Parts: sequence; C-alpha cells; structure tokens
Amino acid sequence: MARYLAALVLAFALSLALGFSAQAQICKTLKGEWVGFGEDSPRKEAQSRLDKEIAAWGARYGLPLVKPRNRKVSCKVYLQALNEYECTAEAMVCR
Repeated sequence: MARYLAALVLAFALSLALGFSAQAQICKTLKGEWVGFGEDSPRKEAQSRLDKEIAAWGARYGLPLVKPRNRKVSCKVYLQALNEYECTAEAMVCR
C-alpha cells in the first residue's frame, strides 16, 4: 500500500511539474520576408517587418516587452539577372 501511495504522489508531482513548465512558456517563431533589388535593402526591410510582427505579437497578448531569441537573417538570390534577393528574418518569441 505504501508503494502504491508513493507512486501516486510521485506521478502527481511529476504531472504538476510538467504542466507548469509547459504552461509557463508558449513560444513561436515569427518571420519577416521581403524581395528586392540588391542585398542590403531587402535585408533591412525583412528585419523591419520582423520587428513589426514582434511588436504586434506582444500587443496581441498584452506583453509590455518582448525579447526575441535566436534572431537571424538569411538572404538568397531570387533572380540573378536582375540582382534581386529574397531575405527572411526570423526570431523566436515566448510569452
């Protein structure tokens, strides 16, 4: 009987710990994308669009300050003949 009670208490404590950790942080990856001529202009615009998306996400959940993690920007050639690039900026945010 004592082993059953100990196992039950352990299972309850484990379920509480897992429930609180999963509920404490809900994370999502947000993106900002842009296609344009040259590499600098689309890179800056993708970052600007990501910043706007982060601000909107924070406002949606009523968060005063959102700190993005793992922020990165990547660009690749979209149309080589026109020197056109497609840039994607992404970051993970949690609430």
